[in-house]
Amino acid sequence: MKPVATYIRDRREALGLSASEVARKAGVSGEHIRYIEKGERKSPGFDIVVRILRALRTDPLEFLQTTGYLSSGAEPAPLKTMRLVPIISWAMAGNWHRDGAPDYPANADEWTETNVEGKKVFALRIKDDSMKPEFAEGDVIIINPQIVAVPGDFVIVKNSEKEAIFRQLKKYGRTLVLLPFNHRYPDIELKKGHRCRIIGKVVKKEKKY
Repeated sequence: MKPVATYIRDRREALGLSASEVARKAGVSGEHIRYIEKGERKSPGFDIVVRILRALRTDPLEFLQTTGYLSSGAEPAPLKTMRLVPIISWAMAGNWHRDGAPDYPANADEWTETNVEGKKVFALRIKDDSMKPEFAEGDVIIINPQIVAVPGDFVIVKNSEKEAIFRQLKKYGRTLVLLPFNHRYPDIELKKGHRCRIIGKVVKKEKKY
């Protein structure tokens, strides 16, 4: 049996393709392909494998027979819920609509794999230190725009300048406040008539490598 990582790398090199080219054809990130080829993702989700095999013009049956990926004849249960969601720009996140979600790109430049369920789930890459030390610059967070946020939740908010920001929603008495973890950033009090709108709830942070 040939390891999945070795099979994908050998097939890609035989076709003279770079990891970035395969990633673009498969609709995943180049980083994702490199993780798989290094064996850092030993069991990529079957839907991801199918995308990669198509990009490599490979017969799935031949792949399965060579690697034994599904040796039991059934898809591993932990992988059933994995899916790809787009990592969108903060400018796009600020483009809030009445349905509570930004435009959902069909061809985003970057995608991430997650088991978070829900309609129009999307991801953002942290761009500043406002939520340090819990969230570092470069971390990827997953947002569900369909969940109603409550005090204590981490949220993505469209502020009065129509910019998307990341804060924790807190309640002090009857007052709602958007709280940063880094004290160099100001708290934002949500007063009646305030133009800030919650875009979605942050439901997961993907580990940074």
